[in-house]
Amino acid sequence: MYNYNHLYYFYITAKSGGVTSAAKHLRISQPSLSSQLKVLEEALDIKLFHKVGRVNKLTNEGSVVFGFFRQMFELSEEMHELVSKNIPHASRRIYIGVSTEIANSFVAEIVSTFLKKYSGALRPKVMMVAGSHERLVEQLRFREIDAAVTQLAMTNTELENLQKAEIPVNLVCTLKRKSPKIKKYSDITTAIEILSEGKEPQWVMPSPGFKLRAEIDQFFESNSMKGRVVFESDVMESIIRSVVDGIGMAFMPLVYIPKEIKGKTLRRLGPKKGCWKHRLWLACHAQNKNDHLIKSLSLSFNEVCKPLIARRDLDYS
Repeated sequence: MYNYNHLYYFYITAKSGGVTSAAKHLRISQPSLSSQLKVLEEALDIKLFHKVGRVNKLTNEGSVVFGFFRQMFELSEEMHELVSKNIPHASRRIYIGVSTEIANSFVAEIVSTFLKKYSGALRPKVMMVAGSHERLVEQLRFREIDAAVTQLAMTNTELENLQKAEIPVNLVCTLKRKSPKIKKYSDITTAIEILSEGKEPQWVMPSPGFKLRAEIDQFFESNSMKGRVVFESDVMESIIRSVVDGIGMAFMPLVYIPKEIKGKTLRRLGPKKGCWKHRLWLACHAQNKNDHLIKSLSLSFNEVCKPLIARRDLDYS
């Protein structure tokens, strides 16, 4: 009999497209993975991979072996799905991946809306995990998580984009900055000049590399806008808090700040339709798209986003 771990490691390596990404996914060292693949090759008495430049490609024999292993592991996944779908809600766990670029408060609202659809005794257990978009794609592909909320669409054919939200992005500042003149203007440049009181504008920004930061930088360039960045963060909630505290101004997607707008700790300025649209996505593995819990989560995502996007009259002062 063959070692199960060796079979699985080969399956993951072939599916990942190489030892480097497979070792990262399996959380083992590359030398260890290569060594165990070598043991499998010796047990089968065939060569499974060959080098093409820096990339490991399946040999003809390796492709045949992978076909059998894929059937075996996909059948195991199908069995898990069949069994899990028949388990009562209260016994189910649903793992939701959240991109590190997205405000956790936004996803928490989606989860809360989702859980409220079930009574206490029937509620499934939700587990939230954070990671980069690339990591979430990998986890979805290998079905380590059930769904992901991220700032980029899924392009892998194994994955399904369930929902897309186009969120208006507005200029926001603390409500402590009183200025009666600002009420007359929807023009961003004029609003910034008034808020800055003739001084250099102070900005709060997402970290470089974030999709939202790239959109802000592009907007600045297109509108010849300047200013001093006084605070950068890869935690969206800390950016929101710094604007509330008057550290600086920021551009923020509306769905990240509904409580601050409603509670009158932030004011949003500029065109009611937003300065531009920031896209967010809910995705899952294609084989999970018909799962009743995934459908319910998808509905909850839409229920949270749609009313907020529609409320364009919300406190434009």
